[in-house]
Amino acid sequence: MTRSLLITLMAATALSGCDQAPPPISQEYQLHPELAEHTRHFDKQVYQIGERIYSAVGWNLANTIMIEGDDGLIIIDVGESTPQSEQVMAEFRRITDKPVKAIIYTHHHPDHINGTAAFVSAEQVERGEVEIIAHESLVEHVVMQGATVGPILSLRSGYSFGVALAIESPDEMVGMNGGIGPTPVVDLENDPGSTFIPPTRTFSDEVELRIAGVLMQMVHVPSEAEDEIAIWLPEENILLSAEVIQGPTLPNIHTLRGTKFRDPVQWVKALDTLRSFRAEAMVPAHGQPVIGAEKVEEVLRMTRDGIAYIHDQTIRYMNKGYTPDELVELVKFPPHLRDYGPYLREYYGTVKHAVRQIYNGYLGWFDGDPTTLDPTPPLEKAQRMVAMMGGRDQVMQAANDAFSAGDYQWAAELLTPVVRINHDDMEARRIKAAALRKLGYASMNINWRNWYLTSAMELEGELDVAALAEGMKRPFMSITMMQNFPPMVWLNGMALHLDADKAEDTELVVAFEFTDINAYHAVEVRRGVAQVHENVAEELPVSATLSMEKAFLDRVLAGEAGLLRGIASGDVQLKGSKLDVVKFLSLLDPQDIGDQGLTVR
Repeated sequence: MTRSLLITLMAATALSGCDQAPPPISQEYQLHPELAEHTRHFDKQVYQIGERIYSAVGWNLANTIMIEGDDGLIIIDVGESTPQSEQVMAEFRRITDKPVKAIIYTHHHPDHINGTAAFVSAEQVERGEVEIIAHESLVEHVVMQGATVGPILSLRSGYSFGVALAIESPDEMVGMNGGIGPTPVVDLENDPGSTFIPPTRTFSDEVELRIAGVLMQMVHVPSEAEDEIAIWLPEENILLSAEVIQGPTLPNIHTLRGTKFRDPVQWVKALDTLRSFRAEAMVPAHGQPVIGAEKVEEVLRMTRDGIAYIHDQTIRYMNKGYTPDELVELVKFPPHLRDYGPYLREYYGTVKHAVRQIYNGYLGWFDGDPTTLDPTPPLEKAQRMVAMMGGRDQVMQAANDAFSAGDYQWAAELLTPVVRINHDDMEARRIKAAALRKLGYASMNINWRNWYLTSAMELEGELDVAALAEGMKRPFMSITMMQNFPPMVWLNGMALHLDADKAEDTELVVAFEFTDINAYHAVEVRRGVAQVHENVAEELPVSATLSMEKAFLDRVLAGEAGLLRGIASGDVQLKGSKLDVVKFLSLLDPQDIGDQGLTVR
């Protein structure tokens, strides 16, 4: 029995006790026809632009660009998957056998930094044979997205890009794309994760370099990411626009997986900066190159105007007192922007979720209604609402009626409090899942579609949330990546793992000495708060010091060793109280996502 037929039968069975059963779910997986057509933008191909620039489209979510210099290669962005990027390098090797001289990361997102090992080795970088160049804030952002909010960001990314769908329900991903590239290939069990190597050269605002005979001007253009850099090749009159042009789609002014505020005003300024180069060709980080000065200007100008329109009209109505739920009904593209395909079509970003982000970025979560200051707790609210509507059976009947009428959004909303009251109410979960599937199949936006369908899997009990959470960690903060960072990143992670309830009455300081790199830091626990000290002052009351080599910490990060076992084996030298070390470690929460999921709560 196919999975789609099974879902049809489950939904029909679940609704059989109601007066009027909804029409059965289609047994055929559905894909919005325009979204299906959009997939053709990402057919695998290496495009040549000018005499020595090549863009590999279709292997990773992001393009990898190669510049062939006089005596070596410059690689711009390395993809999210080392195995996929190895295929890209094999394509480049059909063109040239010159050695790689430099790698440039345009910004910190995983699809631009994770596949480094496909192009160079850590040893080549250590020997100085290869430079890695990025903005000076890139490492800070890599740490933030991996070591700080990595657990939840990685799981939400799994929902956004349909990772579980591709594995458990591949039929639903046939013909799909990632909005800005092909659907990412993620092997939760075997992918090595990020092979990111930190940059060896950074800059702040702009820098001009000649590498392998190629003159490049790199400029900081905060937009889709705070550390975004574009590359201007004045001798070729070609612009590498990074993700200032996010791809052949309306940009994600906000991303549903989660991100800091993307300032549309900065983004518009960045686009105007790119327009000032008056390039003859533009090679974006996603999608096909844009050829011809007139077309380059058109794409940059229209994208700029689209973002400016959303921002300015949202602000206009915000200043009239409208709330986010009202704003999304007011701010809509006029036809000339709405229909500018593919660059302003809603394959990846949407006007609605951009509007909400702009409101929140300027005014925060409070919508001006004081009843939202201290609302009724979600479970209690659900119980009261269902009781007020006449009880579960009445709500189920109303949801059934809405589903039968094709009002899938209302059906799903009605069932949300029912599921919240009882997570094991499989009848309600299956009907809500059926409604979400209908919404997902109708969506042209890949983020919305994947969230609808992945959440439907979760409601049906077919999604292993814990496995998805664990597997998605590697692209955001792999063991290799952690081992490349200084110990302070690990210690700061400890502070974020502190269980405040357990540590409410605890005050102690544990120091960590790394003998081979001359580093001495400490973590102070102070009644539910952890403070990491980069420099250990003499007056700090250290109760235990653990001395080790950085190589031993690398083994700990790889899961091959532990601190207490290291003390027993002699790899870690202990000075002070072992009991305090044990107590300190007992206060750390492993931060497991568990199996609660993101939809059923």
